[in-house]
This record gives sequence, C-alpha cells and structure tokens, in this order.
Amino acid sequence: MEFDPELDFELETAAELVAADLPPVDMVVGDIIPAGLFLVAGDPKAGKSMLLQDLAVSVTQGQPAWGQYPVEPGDALYLALEGGRRSFRDRMVTMHEGRQPSSGLAIAYSSPPLGAGLEEKVERWLCRAVDPRLVVIDTYTAVAPETRGVNRHREEYATLAALAELATRWPTTLFVVVHHTRKGDSGEDVMQRISGSQGMTAVTDGNAVLSRHVAAGQCLLSIRPRNAEESEFVIERDSETLRWAVVGTDERSQLSGSRQLVLAWLDAHPAGGSPKMVAEALGLTDDNVRQLLMQMKRQLQVASPRRGWYTAVSAAEDGEAAAFELV
Repeated sequence: MEFDPELDFELETAAELVAADLPPVDMVVGDIIPAGLFLVAGDPKAGKSMLLQDLAVSVTQGQPAWGQYPVEPGDALYLALEGGRRSFRDRMVTMHEGRQPSSGLAIAYSSPPLGAGLEEKVERWLCRAVDPRLVVIDTYTAVAPETRGVNRHREEYATLAALAELATRWPTTLFVVVHHTRKGDSGEDVMQRISGSQGMTAVTDGNAVLSRHVAAGQCLLSIRPRNAEESEFVIERDSETLRWAVVGTDERSQLSGSRQLVLAWLDAHPAGGSPKMVAEALGLTDDNVRQLLMQMKRQLQVASPRRGWYTAVSAAEDGEAAAFELV
C-alpha cells in the first residue's frame, strides 16, 4: 500500500491486493475457531465459564478441545473475574482428574477495565509467554468501562477495539471475551441473542453462542467466525469430570439453535404441545415459535396431528391417536 497525500489515505489497487502474499489464517481449535478476537456469549447457568476453562486446559495440555477438535499446545491466560479463586480451583482439580496441571496456564482474579490498562497487562503476558495460544477474559461485564450512553453502538465498538487491534498483532492467539445472552428470543439468528448492541459483535473476528437445552440437559454451541466456515453442534458436560464433549454429529445437530431447543423440548414431552406451551417452557416468544413450528412441519422436522398441536416425528409415528385426545 502507498500513502496518497492528496487523499490522506493509504491505498492499494484491487490487482495489488489479489497479488499480495498474505499468510494463511492460523487455526486454534480444529478447523472451526481461528485466531483473533471472539465474543462467546452463553445463557445463564449454561456453563460458559466451564466451557472456556475446559478449553484452556485442553490448549495447555495439548488435548483435543471438547473431545474432538485438535489444538496446537501452548500457553493460556485466564482472567477469572467472576466466581472467585476457590471455585476456579475446585473446577481445575476436577478437570485434571489427578493429572499434573500445566504451568503454561496462568490465572488472574482481578483486572483493570478495558481501555484503562487491561490491554497493556495482557500484552505484557503475551511477550513473556513461550507460545501464547489463548487469552480468556471472563467476563465482559467485569471489565466493561463506564459509557456515556450517547451512542451505544459506537461506545461498545470502542470498548473492544483496542483488544481487537492487539489480536491483529498476535495472529496465532485466540482472544475470548465471555459475555451473556439477552432474555427472550430474537428470531432465527442465534447471534442476535448476544447482549448489547451490534457494535460489540461487529468489532470481533468471530462470535459464538452457547444455548442451553432446557429439556435435554445439553447445550448447542453456535460458532460464526469471520475467516472460517460457520459450525454448530450439540455439546454436553460430564457431571463428574466437568469436561465437555461434542455429542451431536448427525444432521439434526446441525439445525439452528431455536430448532434444536424446540426438538429437545418435544423429545422430553412425547405427547407434544402447543406453540404457547413450547414458548413458555423455552423462554421464547409465542409468535416466533408458532412461525418456526409451521416451518419445521413443512420440512418434516416435527409432526402436527391436529391444528395448533405439535409432536416429535417419532412420537407421532408411535402414538398418533394419543396425541388427539389431549386438550
């Protein structure tokens, strides 16, 4: 690129851009999560902190992430800003199952806010680490600066901009900011459930949402990176080891988050239910669930033995008559 003093821009032509020899994107978790800044949001009590703590263990131990995706072993920094030291230690002991923890995993329990020293402290750790591969900030709320509320989109974009710029200077490291989802349903696009304005999701290199399956006791992890293919799979935490594992690899597990939630509820309620019942159970809106169920019926993903009543396809095949008797 060349600086054009008349326009006050650094410019290049399309031909120069296409001819440029750019390095490939460095992948940190299999072929699904590249290096860069990611926002990972999760439903309350879905286990987003344990999911990222598990990932930190996998990276520092050189184990497959969530039992399936290979990682390049390296160092990790985890800012555990919620829950406290004892809780983090208890989970760490359980996750290692008697194995020696790695000295490559560094943990901090306090931090200045974004824009007030956090980025500088993280970079000092990056410079000191042998092979930094992962930085987790848990959570955004704990390090979010005060905003004036004049332009929420612009202010929230600015809060993560310096961290995003830091990520570009460390192109083999994954930076994760743990965040929350908003209450209710935002339609079919699961990424719209991330709390805050679109300014936050715009500045990142990728976003992910951990949706809790209320009925099935499982979660759906939806990942949307900027420089890799989207992925979505069902994931489950072992209650004894607290380690996560991918359990959904069939066609059904690749459906959208809302459809996964609806199917999980119908599986747990073979007699079926109305759109209102499903919406109330899952914390979604009646209208969205009604429209979604009609779409799923047309695509043969659910059955409808009578108007306004839906069941899992297998339940309809096994006991269609029983469903008609319910009011």
